[in-house]
Amino acid sequence: MDVSWEPVEQGEVTGVLLGYEIRYWKDGDKEEAADRVRTAGLVTSAHVTGLNPNTIYHVSVRAYNRAGTGPPSPSTNVTTTRPPPKRPPGNISWSFSGSTVSIKWDPVVAKADESAVTGYKMLYRQDSHSAPTLYLASKSQIDIPIPEDFTHAFVQIRVTGPGGDGTPAEVHILRNSGT
Repeated sequence: MDVSWEPVEQGEVTGVLLGYEIRYWKDGDKEEAADRVRTAGLVTSAHVTGLNPNTIYHVSVRAYNRAGTGPPSPSTNVTTTRPPPKRPPGNISWSFSGSTVSIKWDPVVAKADESAVTGYKMLYRQDSHSAPTLYLASKSQIDIPIPEDFTHAFVQIRVTGPGGDGTPAEVHILRNSGT
């Protein structure tokens, strides 16, 4: 989750402001059991990771200095998103046409406890020594330009959406095959 807040006024701080402490705890837990993330200096936002999916969290922020933390902000509630679908794209096939390879796969449908699929990410690598190229697709098909001397490539395809990226399906594309 991304957390941001208004800075405290310098007149409200006794001593030197060292930063802010974000406290977050699951709904149903006690605030005393809250996890904490600290920022340094005048930073007024933080990215908190490692949260459980599809969970309500309470969040508050406190300024801190050498003497400790100040009073908390009013707490707010945040619900994390559902995780991405666990199933990778399946039934991957490809066909060649001139200087293009067309790659298709069966669409992934999210289950009730998974976040929606908004698209697909594909990492394409010509060989094990080349840098991968990232392609984005909104549908379960993509056309990629290929060099004249294309013989094979390594491809990873995964779903993406509000819950993050799913598990990749990996295939080795050969010019003389299609599945």
